[in-house]
Amino acid sequence: MNDHATVVRVERHEPGAGKRDEVAGVLRSAAQAARDASGCFGAQVASSDREPTQVVLIERWESEDAMRTFHRRPEYTSLERTLDGAAKVEVFTTS
Repeated sequence: MNDHATVVRVERHEPGAGKRDEVAGVLRSAAQAARDASGCFGAQVASSDREPTQVVLIERWESEDAMRTFHRRPEYTSLERTLDGAAKVEVFTTS
């Protein structure tokens, strides 16, 4: 097993008016589920200095397969359905 992440996934959400705390709570639950998943090196919820209205979920994964497996799990997909609007997702891989 690698001792560092080869995949970093960044998921950005723009909460509607008055929904920031709710969105952050859902994303904290998603981060906890990710941390418990096989192949996850860590996950946390953050704010951006460039886009202060956004709530951001950052995950670090051993592999793309581990990341995809987690994001297909019902624990994640059920959380995702509670959020308004589509997230902007970017995945970074090491070369």
